[in-house]
Parts: sequence; structure tokens; C-alpha cells
Amino acid sequence: MTGLSDWQTGKPYETPIPQVFFPLLAFLFLLSGFIAASTFSVIRAKTSLILELSSAIPASLSLGFGTLFLFMAVGIYV
Repeated sequence: MTGLSDWQTGKPYETPIPQVFFPLLAFLFLLSGFIAASTFSVIRAKTSLILELSSAIPASLSLGFGTLFLFMAVGIYV
């Protein structure tokens, strides 16, 4: 088989998550990210680095995935 015939007989990529769930996932990830970010912002200045990171890392991951799903929900596929 040549590369062209492989390309012509291939099937399109399908997402593991149905597109109908993108807006719901965007909302849930963004909501949890904003809640985690708000807990990070109310931590006292003299706390341990572990406590700050345990709040900041989930916030940034949730906001990142929420933004990704929001883009895909409105049709911007990255």
C-alpha cells in the first residue's frame, strides 16, 4: 500500500468524548478552576509552599482544561 491509498481508505478521527458534552465539561472545569483559584487567593502570605502548590496546581489545570473545552464547544479546535 502506498501512502496515498492509506490516506484515502483511512477513517476520520473521532474524539473519545462526544461533542455534546463539551459545553458541560467547559462549565464544570471552569467553575472548579475558579473555586480553586479563589481558595489560593485567600491563603495567608506566610504559609508553606506545599499548601500553596496544592491549591495553585489544580486551579491552573482546571482552568486550562476548561478553556480548552470552551474553545472546542464554540468550534475552535486546537
